[in-house]
Amino acid sequence: MKKGAGMLLQFTVSVILLALLVRKVPVADAVAAFARVRPLTIVLAVSLSLAGYWGRARRWTVLLQRAGLVMRTWSSYCLTLVGTFYGLFTPGRVGEFARVLHLDAPRSRTLPSVVWDRVTDVVLLELMSLPAFVLVPAWRGTLLAIFASLVAVTVLGVVLLSHPPVLAAVARAFPFLAKPVARWSESSNGLASSPAFASSLGYGLVFYAFGYAGAWVLLRDLAPGTSPLLLLGLPVIPLLGNLPIACGGLGLREQVSAALFGQFGAGAATGAAFSLLWFLTATLLPGLVGLALSALPASRGPALGEGRS
Repeated sequence: MKKGAGMLLQFTVSVILLALLVRKVPVADAVAAFARVRPLTIVLAVSLSLAGYWGRARRWTVLLQRAGLVMRTWSSYCLTLVGTFYGLFTPGRVGEFARVLHLDAPRSRTLPSVVWDRVTDVVLLELMSLPAFVLVPAWRGTLLAIFASLVAVTVLGVVLLSHPPVLAAVARAFPFLAKPVARWSESSNGLASSPAFASSLGYGLVFYAFGYAGAWVLLRDLAPGTSPLLLLGLPVIPLLGNLPIACGGLGLREQVSAALFGQFGAGAATGAAFSLLWFLTATLLPGLVGLALSALPASRGPALGEGRS
Protein backbone atom coordinates (compact mmCIF):
# COMPACT_ATOMS: atom_id res chain seq x y z
CA MET A 1 0.00 0.00 0.00
CA LYS A 2 2.77 2.42 0.96
CA LYS A 3 4.70 1.50 -2.18
CA GLY A 4 1.65 2.19 -4.34
CA ALA A 5 1.08 5.52 -2.61
CA GLY A 6 4.72 6.47 -3.17
CA MET A 7 4.53 5.69 -6.87
CA LEU A 8 1.27 7.64 -7.16
CA LEU A 9 2.91 10.62 -5.46
CA GLN A 10 5.89 10.51 -7.83
CA PHE A 11 3.58 10.23 -10.84
CA THR A 12 1.63 13.22 -9.55
CA VAL A 13 4.86 15.21 -9.20
CA SER A 14 5.77 14.36 -12.81
CA VAL A 15 2.34 15.46 -14.07
CA ILE A 16 2.55 18.75 -12.14
CA LEU A 17 6.07 19.47 -13.42
CA LEU A 18 5.02 18.76 -17.01
CA ALA A 19 1.92 20.94 -16.61
CA LEU A 20 4.05 23.80 -15.29
CA LEU A 21 6.44 23.32 -18.20
CA VAL A 22 3.60 23.51 -20.74
CA ARG A 23 2.45 26.79 -19.18
CA LYS A 24 5.97 28.22 -19.33
CA VAL A 25 7.17 26.87 -22.68
CA PRO A 26 5.49 27.72 -26.02
CA VAL A 27 4.19 24.36 -27.25
CA ALA A 28 4.38 25.49 -30.88
CA ASP A 29 8.10 26.21 -30.47
CA ALA A 30 8.67 22.75 -28.97
CA VAL A 31 6.79 21.11 -31.86
CA ALA A 32 8.88 23.12 -34.33
CA ALA A 33 12.04 21.93 -32.57
CA PHE A 34 10.93 18.29 -32.86
CA ALA A 35 10.22 18.84 -36.57
CA ARG A 36 13.82 19.93 -37.18
CA VAL A 37 15.19 16.54 -36.12
CA ARG A 38 15.72 14.14 -39.02
CA PRO A 39 14.94 10.40 -38.68
CA LEU A 40 18.56 9.58 -39.53
CA THR A 41 19.64 11.74 -36.59
CA ILE A 42 17.50 9.63 -34.25
CA VAL A 43 18.97 6.42 -35.65
CA LEU A 44 22.53 7.73 -35.23
CA ALA A 45 21.87 8.93 -31.67
CA VAL A 46 20.39 5.56 -30.67
CA SER A 47 23.31 3.71 -32.28
CA LEU A 48 25.83 5.80 -30.36
CA SER A 49 23.94 5.18 -27.13
CA LEU A 50 23.85 1.42 -27.71
CA ALA A 51 27.59 1.44 -28.39
CA GLY A 52 28.15 3.36 -25.17
CA TYR A 53 26.26 0.80 -23.11
CA TRP A 54 29.18 -1.56 -23.72
CA GLY A 55 31.10 0.64 -21.30
CA ARG A 56 28.41 0.29 -18.65
CA ALA A 57 28.26 -3.46 -19.19
CA ARG A 58 32.02 -3.79 -18.77
CA ARG A 59 31.86 -1.63 -15.65
CA TRP A 60 29.33 -3.96 -14.06
CA THR A 61 31.41 -6.98 -15.08
CA VAL A 62 34.47 -5.52 -13.35
CA LEU A 63 32.52 -4.84 -10.15
CA LEU A 64 31.13 -8.39 -10.16
CA GLN A 65 34.61 -9.82 -10.69
CA ARG A 66 35.71 -8.17 -7.46
CA ALA A 67 33.05 -10.25 -5.72
CA GLY A 68 34.45 -13.39 -7.34
CA LEU A 69 31.75 -13.64 -10.01
CA VAL A 70 32.49 -13.84 -13.73
CA MET A 71 29.83 -12.69 -16.19
CA ARG A 72 29.77 -13.14 -19.93
CA THR A 73 30.03 -9.81 -21.75
CA TRP A 74 26.91 -10.46 -23.81
CA SER A 75 24.86 -11.30 -20.71
CA SER A 76 26.14 -8.22 -18.93
CA TYR A 77 25.24 -6.04 -21.92
CA CYS A 78 21.70 -7.41 -22.21
CA LEU A 79 21.00 -7.18 -18.47
CA THR A 80 22.44 -3.66 -18.31
CA LEU A 81 19.94 -2.62 -20.98
CA VAL A 82 17.13 -4.47 -19.17
CA GLY A 83 18.07 -2.64 -15.97
CA THR A 84 17.82 0.62 -17.90
CA PHE A 85 14.24 -0.32 -18.81
CA TYR A 86 13.41 -1.10 -15.17
CA GLY A 87 14.83 2.28 -14.17
CA LEU A 88 12.27 4.06 -16.35
CA PHE A 89 9.55 3.52 -13.79
CA THR A 90 11.35 4.35 -10.56
CA PRO A 91 12.63 7.56 -8.93
CA GLY A 92 16.37 8.06 -9.12
CA ARG A 93 16.53 5.10 -11.54
CA VAL A 94 16.84 2.70 -8.60
CA GLY A 95 14.88 0.16 -10.65
CA GLU A 96 18.19 -0.59 -12.38
CA PHE A 97 19.14 -2.56 -9.27
CA ALA A 98 16.51 -5.16 -10.22
CA ARG A 99 18.80 -6.61 -12.89
CA VAL A 100 20.46 -8.66 -10.14
CA LEU A 101 17.20 -10.64 -9.90
CA HIS A 102 18.20 -12.27 -13.19
CA LEU A 103 21.43 -13.62 -11.68
CA ASP A 104 21.67 -17.02 -10.05
CA ALA A 105 23.81 -15.89 -7.12
CA PRO A 106 23.23 -14.68 -3.54
CA ARG A 107 22.01 -11.09 -3.38
CA SER A 108 24.69 -10.35 -0.78
CA ARG A 109 27.29 -10.88 -3.53
CA THR A 110 25.49 -9.25 -6.47
CA LEU A 111 23.69 -6.26 -4.93
CA PRO A 112 26.86 -4.29 -4.03
CA SER A 113 27.90 -4.38 -7.69
CA VAL A 114 24.80 -2.49 -8.88
CA VAL A 115 24.88 -0.06 -5.96
CA TRP A 116 28.50 0.83 -6.69
CA ASP A 117 27.68 0.96 -10.38
CA ARG A 118 25.15 3.69 -9.58
CA VAL A 119 27.58 5.47 -7.25
CA THR A 120 30.12 5.56 -10.08
CA ASP A 121 27.52 7.17 -12.35
CA VAL A 122 26.81 9.91 -9.83
CA VAL A 123 30.51 10.59 -9.19
CA LEU A 124 31.20 10.90 -12.92
CA LEU A 125 28.25 13.24 -13.50
CA GLU A 126 29.39 15.46 -10.64
CA LEU A 127 32.94 15.60 -11.99
CA MET A 128 31.72 16.35 -15.52
CA SER A 129 29.46 19.12 -14.19
CA LEU A 130 32.35 21.04 -12.59
CA PRO A 131 33.51 22.88 -15.76
CA ALA A 132 30.06 24.40 -16.21
CA PHE A 133 30.14 25.95 -12.74
CA VAL A 134 33.66 27.27 -13.37
CA LEU A 135 32.94 28.79 -16.79
CA VAL A 136 29.31 29.92 -16.43
CA PRO A 137 29.03 32.72 -13.81
CA ALA A 138 25.22 32.62 -13.90
CA TRP A 139 25.32 29.18 -12.28
CA ARG A 140 27.17 30.31 -9.15
CA GLY A 141 24.02 30.89 -7.14
CA THR A 142 21.20 28.60 -6.09
CA LEU A 143 22.18 25.97 -8.64
CA LEU A 144 25.72 25.82 -7.27
CA ALA A 145 24.34 25.41 -3.74
CA ILE A 146 22.19 22.48 -4.89
CA PHE A 147 25.17 20.95 -6.67
CA ALA A 148 27.40 21.35 -3.60
CA SER A 149 24.74 19.65 -1.48
CA LEU A 150 24.61 16.71 -3.88
CA VAL A 151 28.40 16.37 -3.79
CA ALA A 152 28.33 16.40 0.02
CA VAL A 153 25.66 13.68 0.06
CA THR A 154 27.71 11.61 -2.40
CA VAL A 155 30.87 11.88 -0.29
CA LEU A 156 28.90 10.94 2.82
CA GLY A 157 27.36 7.99 0.99
CA VAL A 158 30.73 6.68 -0.20
CA VAL A 159 32.12 6.94 3.33
CA LEU A 160 29.10 5.15 4.74
CA LEU A 161 29.17 2.38 2.12
CA SER A 162 32.89 1.64 2.07
CA HIS A 163 34.38 2.21 5.55
CA PRO A 164 34.14 -0.72 8.02
CA PRO A 165 34.24 1.49 11.17
CA VAL A 166 31.22 3.44 9.94
CA LEU A 167 29.38 0.24 9.02
CA ALA A 168 30.24 -1.27 12.41
CA ALA A 169 28.75 1.78 14.11
CA VAL A 170 25.56 1.33 12.07
CA ALA A 171 25.38 -2.32 13.11
CA ARG A 172 25.75 -1.38 16.77
CA ALA A 173 23.10 1.31 16.52
CA PHE A 174 20.67 -0.99 14.70
CA PRO A 175 21.28 -4.58 15.86
CA PHE A 176 18.61 -5.98 13.53
CA LEU A 177 20.79 -4.84 10.61
CA ALA A 178 23.95 -6.49 11.94
CA LYS A 179 23.99 -9.47 9.54
CA PRO A 180 23.16 -7.54 6.33
CA VAL A 181 25.68 -4.85 7.28
CA ALA A 182 28.37 -7.47 7.92
CA ARG A 183 27.76 -9.04 4.51
CA TRP A 184 27.83 -5.63 2.86
CA SER A 185 31.06 -4.69 4.65
CA GLU A 186 32.72 -7.89 3.45
CA SER A 187 31.76 -7.13 -0.17
CA SER A 188 32.48 -3.39 -0.18
CA ASN A 189 35.49 -3.02 2.12
CA GLY A 190 38.10 -0.95 0.31
CA LEU A 191 36.21 -0.92 -2.98
CA ALA A 192 36.25 2.89 -3.35
CA SER A 193 40.07 2.86 -3.38
CA SER A 194 40.47 -0.34 -5.41
CA PRO A 195 41.62 -0.84 -9.02
CA ALA A 196 38.13 -2.18 -9.74
CA PHE A 197 36.58 1.18 -8.85
CA ALA A 198 39.15 3.04 -10.96
CA SER A 199 38.37 0.74 -13.90
CA SER A 200 34.65 1.28 -13.40
CA LEU A 201 35.20 5.03 -13.67
CA GLY A 202 37.08 4.51 -16.93
CA TYR A 203 34.37 2.33 -18.44
CA GLY A 204 31.80 4.86 -17.26
CA LEU A 205 33.63 7.54 -19.25
CA VAL A 206 33.30 5.33 -22.33
CA PHE A 207 29.54 5.22 -21.76
CA TYR A 208 29.26 8.98 -21.37
CA ALA A 209 31.57 9.71 -24.32
CA PHE A 210 29.20 7.88 -26.66
CA GLY A 211 26.14 9.24 -24.86
CA TYR A 212 27.23 12.84 -25.22
CA ALA A 213 28.22 12.25 -28.83
CA GLY A 214 24.60 11.22 -29.35
CA ALA A 215 23.47 14.37 -27.54
CA TRP A 216 25.65 16.50 -29.81
CA VAL A 217 24.08 14.85 -32.87
CA LEU A 218 20.64 15.83 -31.58
CA LEU A 219 21.79 19.37 -30.81
CA ARG A 220 23.02 19.90 -34.37
CA ASP A 221 19.44 19.53 -35.61
CA LEU A 222 17.62 21.09 -32.67
CA ALA A 223 19.74 24.17 -32.04
CA PRO A 224 22.34 24.78 -34.76
CA GLY A 225 24.77 27.53 -33.90
CA THR A 226 24.26 27.20 -30.14
CA SER A 227 27.14 28.25 -27.85
CA PRO A 228 29.62 25.39 -27.26
CA LEU A 229 29.34 26.16 -23.53
CA LEU A 230 25.92 24.50 -23.63
CA LEU A 231 27.66 21.14 -24.00
CA LEU A 232 29.38 21.72 -20.64
CA GLY A 233 26.01 21.93 -18.94
CA LEU A 234 24.61 18.67 -20.32
CA PRO A 235 25.78 16.50 -17.36
CA VAL A 236 23.61 18.63 -15.07
CA ILE A 237 20.45 17.40 -16.83
CA PRO A 238 20.71 13.73 -15.75
CA LEU A 239 22.39 14.66 -12.44
CA LEU A 240 19.57 16.92 -11.22
CA GLY A 241 16.89 15.37 -13.40
CA ASN A 242 17.24 11.98 -11.72
CA LEU A 243 16.71 13.22 -8.17
CA PRO A 244 14.20 10.79 -6.60
CA ILE A 245 11.15 13.05 -6.57
CA ALA A 246 9.51 12.29 -9.93
CA CYS A 247 8.49 9.10 -11.71
CA GLY A 248 11.58 8.05 -13.66
CA GLY A 249 12.70 11.69 -13.60
CA LEU A 250 9.94 12.62 -16.06
CA GLY A 251 9.11 16.30 -15.85
CA LEU A 252 12.03 17.19 -13.60
CA ARG A 253 14.55 16.41 -16.34
CA GLU A 254 12.62 18.59 -18.79
CA GLN A 255 12.46 21.47 -16.31
CA VAL A 256 16.24 21.36 -15.82
CA SER A 257 16.90 21.13 -19.56
CA ALA A 258 14.52 24.00 -20.38
CA ALA A 259 16.24 26.22 -17.81
CA LEU A 260 19.69 25.26 -19.11
CA PHE A 261 18.87 25.99 -22.76
CA GLY A 262 17.13 29.22 -21.80
CA GLN A 263 20.27 30.49 -20.03
CA PHE A 264 22.34 29.87 -23.16
CA GLY A 265 19.86 31.58 -25.47
CA ALA A 266 18.81 28.37 -27.21
CA GLY A 267 15.21 28.62 -26.00
CA ALA A 268 13.39 26.80 -23.21
CA ALA A 269 11.15 25.02 -25.74
CA THR A 270 14.21 23.62 -27.51
CA GLY A 271 15.56 22.49 -24.13
CA ALA A 272 12.38 20.60 -23.30
CA ALA A 273 12.37 18.97 -26.73
CA PHE A 274 16.04 18.03 -26.37
CA SER A 275 15.44 16.40 -22.98
CA LEU A 276 12.62 14.24 -24.33
CA LEU A 277 14.61 13.24 -27.41
CA TRP A 278 17.73 12.46 -25.37
CA PHE A 279 15.62 10.34 -23.03
CA LEU A 280 14.12 8.56 -26.05
CA THR A 281 17.46 7.80 -27.71
CA ALA A 282 19.66 7.18 -24.66
CA THR A 283 17.25 5.45 -22.28
CA LEU A 284 13.83 4.38 -23.55
CA LEU A 285 14.78 2.80 -26.88
CA PRO A 286 17.95 1.11 -25.50
CA GLY A 287 15.83 -0.28 -22.66
CA LEU A 288 13.34 -1.73 -25.13
CA VAL A 289 16.23 -3.17 -27.15
CA GLY A 290 17.44 -4.84 -23.96
CA LEU A 291 14.06 -6.49 -23.41
CA ALA A 292 14.08 -7.77 -26.99
CA LEU A 293 17.65 -9.09 -26.72
CA SER A 294 16.94 -10.83 -23.42
CA ALA A 295 14.25 -12.89 -25.15
CA LEU A 296 16.71 -14.32 -27.68
CA PRO A 297 18.01 -17.88 -27.08
CA ALA A 298 21.60 -16.62 -27.19
CA SER A 299 20.91 -14.46 -24.13
CA ARG A 300 19.65 -17.32 -22.00
CA GLY A 301 21.56 -19.81 -19.94
CA PRO A 302 23.90 -19.25 -17.00
CA ALA A 303 25.20 -15.70 -16.96
CA LEU A 304 27.56 -16.08 -14.03
CA GLY A 305 30.48 -18.24 -13.12
CA GLU A 306 32.87 -18.33 -10.21
CA GLY A 307 36.13 -16.47 -10.53
CA ARG A 308 38.89 -15.01 -8.45
CA SER A 309 38.10 -11.77 -6.65
